[in-house]
Amino acid sequence: MQMANTSTSQRKIIFAAVFGNLLEFYDFTVYSYFALAISKQFFPSHDAVTSTLLAFSAFAIGFVARPLGGLILGYYADRKGRRSALSLTIMLMALGAAMIGLAPNYATIGVAAPALIVLARVIQGFAQGGEFGAATATLLETGSDASRGFRASWQLASQGAAALLGAGVATTLTFSLSTEALNDWGWRIPFLLGTLIVPVGIYLRRHIVDEPQEAKPKGSRLFETRHVINWFLTVFSIMGMSVSSYIMIYYLPTYSIQQLGLPEKLSIMVALATSVISFVMCPIYGAWSDKLRKRKPLAIIGRLMLLVLLYPAFWVMTHFPNLPAVMSAMIVLMVFYTMGSAPAYALMPESFPRRIRASYMASAYAVAVSVFGGTAQLVAAWLIDATGSKMAPAWYMIACVLISLLAISFFEETGDKALE
Repeated sequence: MQMANTSTSQRKIIFAAVFGNLLEFYDFTVYSYFALAISKQFFPSHDAVTSTLLAFSAFAIGFVARPLGGLILGYYADRKGRRSALSLTIMLMALGAAMIGLAPNYATIGVAAPALIVLARVIQGFAQGGEFGAATATLLETGSDASRGFRASWQLASQGAAALLGAGVATTLTFSLSTEALNDWGWRIPFLLGTLIVPVGIYLRRHIVDEPQEAKPKGSRLFETRHVINWFLTVFSIMGMSVSSYIMIYYLPTYSIQQLGLPEKLSIMVALATSVISFVMCPIYGAWSDKLRKRKPLAIIGRLMLLVLLYPAFWVMTHFPNLPAVMSAMIVLMVFYTMGSAPAYALMPESFPRRIRASYMASAYAVAVSVFGGTAQLVAAWLIDATGSKMAPAWYMIACVLISLLAISFFEETGDKALE
């Protein structure tokens, strides 16, 4: 493994590796927060629920391109290098953000307006499909074995930072603009601001030094049984936590407004709190797994506690729909969500050898997030409408977390082993 020369250079590698992830989840955050405004601008309907479902459908469509992006860009990262793949993905994601921010609305160009939103989401989905594998591999492979868990945890921590950034921008706009201005043009500002970080991301990614591609070991195969098994375990491990994050962080603002009756400004405050917990706790749990030299204990305990607490937390929110109750419930859930997730972001890629790490991680992540994460908000909204129960998202999350708990338990421990 190539060692970083100084702690400063290692920090640059971490920033460079997570910048694309930061942009993607920033875009997802602001899309989720302004889903109601976007639905009115691009998916008008006489029924507000139908309009919202259409907006979330466009959000979910972007995930359809993820598996293809994971296969193509993940393979590209394994064959041609991490830096080239990461530079390409961040430019594609910025293109998608600019398209959303500049797209004329339905009243201006008719059905071409929602088509542009869908195309932008497809481009972003394709890019992120490859981004995750290359970035995770870079974090894991750069630096000492003693801090792999800490470095890998930044892939998840960057999602919290992005959600925090997106929530902060959304909060500023919500308090600065009138509701009419916000729904008319103010919601475009966050997407256009997101494109401004691209030059910084490209500059930082120049610090990533690709190692020469290692020769394929004699007798090795791309689809060895143990790798295929670990691929499926990765898909199902990510599934439960992905559904949880997309509902707790990204769907919660809409849920708080439509189902709990919280004012829009207060719903964003809850999202800010969950983002802070994700950003702060992930590196702590990652470093803790390094100290233990074990990933599985924290990952299993965190998922077990999340499984136990989901129903009580949603019960509290639905019976006491006020800011202190909702925020407290979400903070508790996020503490254990991050415990169950951060160490796993090292465990899963450590289970694959370097020559296929980006490909397998990118494709597994893309499939899990496409099928489950990207549809989580749509499924949650549909379940509430179909059952009439505000508790429906909790039951869906419980089922998915249970499956992911079983999957993570079948991985072999990797925290005390050298990377292949």
